[in-house]
Amino acid sequence: MNLQEIWIQIRSVLVFAWFYGWLAVVREPFWLVSSLLSPLSIVIIMTIFGGVHYMSFGLLGGLAMAVSSSGGFTIIGDATYLRLELKYQSMLINTRLNPISYTLGLALSELTYALPGLAVFIILMQLIMHIPASLYLLVIPILALEWVAASMLGFTLSTLMNDVRYGWSLSGILGFLLGTLPPVFYPAYLLPTPYIALVSPVSIVSTVLQYIILRVNYPQMLIRLSVILLLAETVVFTILALRKSRWRSVY
Repeated sequence: MNLQEIWIQIRSVLVFAWFYGWLAVVREPFWLVSSLLSPLSIVIIMTIFGGVHYMSFGLLGGLAMAVSSSGGFTIIGDATYLRLELKYQSMLINTRLNPISYTLGLALSELTYALPGLAVFIILMQLIMHIPASLYLLVIPILALEWVAASMLGFTLSTLMNDVRYGWSLSGILGFLLGTLPPVFYPAYLLPTPYIALVSPVSIVSTVLQYIILRVNYPQMLIRLSVILLLAETVVFTILALRKSRWRSVY
């Protein structure tokens, strides 16, 4: 792939994100609230029942959950709708856009909705935990890997759906299971073994953030495995989206 082709793909990603994300937000700004409600409500409940001590864990878990939802599992419903109802994916088959660029564009548009919610989490984290600016050099790449991995997995799954209702249902189920049931909003050392945190990208990111920001005394092996597994999931899910997704299927 030459530089011109790379630029075409980048431009396509930005145009799609502007069309499906920014324009939609400008027309219906009320949608911005939805990305904040679920993770923030869990943080509030944890603070009420667990006290201020667990607020920090809740905020980090809420941030990890919000990022995974910002283009990750929510892509399943939107991509299924665009493919089956609007036939939008069929229109793109004969263009130079590839599945990866399409997924990134759709994920970036979803991220647009979540930006205010993510900003609220970061502001609260900064006020409560006083995070040094240098730590964001570690936090941002971890969150970016989670976002890409969840987005690629979500798009691949969306191409397997033959009904829009299944897409929306699977989006909600995966978002709940992977975003809340593993040790996302609480420390992994409360479990029989902290290695249970390796079951999903969301819990992996939450555990790594706890280690980086809160200095939780997790085993070094757990953190190494978490980073390696997150990198591997990102690569594998990207390859699946490029090679195994039903890009040309029409139902």
